[in-house]
Amino acid sequence: MKSLEMLLVWTHGLSGAAWFGAIFYRTLVVDGKALAFFRSRAEYEHFSAHLAHNMRYFVVAGLLTCGLSGFALVGLRWDGASTLWLALVAAKGAAWLGACVLFTYVSWVHWPWRVCAAPAEFDAYRRHGQRLALGMVALAGTGFALGQACRAVPWLTA
Repeated sequence: MKSLEMLLVWTHGLSGAAWFGAIFYRTLVVDGKALAFFRSRAEYEHFSAHLAHNMRYFVVAGLLTCGLSGFALVGLRWDGASTLWLALVAAKGAAWLGACVLFTYVSWVHWPWRVCAAPAEFDAYRRHGQRLALGMVALAGTGFALGQACRAVPWLTA
């Protein structure tokens, strides 16, 4: 494997793993533990907002790194003769784009509403946020699965 291709494979894999790991850990571990730890919902909401503060820029950088390295890999490994490979690459691109759109909504729409919510609205915003976060976990996991399927196409069609 050429050096540039290897660099792109590692960059793409690590940035995708960082995205998946961060959203998985936050959604399925930290959120539930924090909810049980704080005595009041207001304290939990304050902690949750504090934890997320200024993280969106790191996540955006990671998503861009993952997307751009993936786009470059598609160019290096182009297989226009395989409709299966093209369909998998298109689906992987759609999963990445879906994750970007969902993260943008969560960061610039849902979180400001949640931070400014009245105490009576905390439960509804938390449930909505959990569904959105699980959607991001699912999209990131789908991207990994599709990437591995793209790698397997030459062996499946040989």
